[in-house]
Amino acid sequence: MAKRSIASWVVVGCLAGLWAPAASAEDSTRLAFVDLRKAVFSSREGKAAQQEFADLEKKKLEALRPLRDELHRLEEEVEKQKYLITEEALAERQLEIMKRRRDLERDIRGAEDDLQLEQVRLLQPIQKKIAKVVEDLGKEKGFTMIVDKNTRGIIYTDKSLDVTELVVEKLNKD
Repeated sequence: MAKRSIASWVVVGCLAGLWAPAASAEDSTRLAFVDLRKAVFSSREGKAAQQEFADLEKKKLEALRPLRDELHRLEEEVEKQKYLITEEALAERQLEIMKRRRDLERDIRGAEDDLQLEQVRLLQPIQKKIAKVVEDLGKEKGFTMIVDKNTRGIIYTDKSLDVTELVVEKLNKD
């Protein structure tokens, strides 16, 4: 039992020794966080990019509307006539509807892919500017580290550490 006690004290001593330098380093550490998503979409450029993206999205949806409407019209027409036409004619029309639905779904996926690429194109320059602003702010204010508020693993942050508004302010000055 004496060996166990000595081993316990050795472990406690080692842990205390490890903690002591960490505590003194902690005193000189200055942390802050930023909500990068909020910073992007609160800035003038971010709002302009959002509007441009919304306009493009609306345009893509409008381009697909005639295809959707035609498919819907065909489905209604077949539903009304299914008891009046031959089984062969019904099967032919149902096949046509399946082909048009497949084509519409392919066009929708293509539009979604185009929109994702456009979103990256619009946001990438803003994100680069924000990274530079955050870096400059960190140096200016003497922060050791600035982390994204939305990063997994961060459970709690004191609101006084939030520098998002400063980032947006500096971003809008340019």
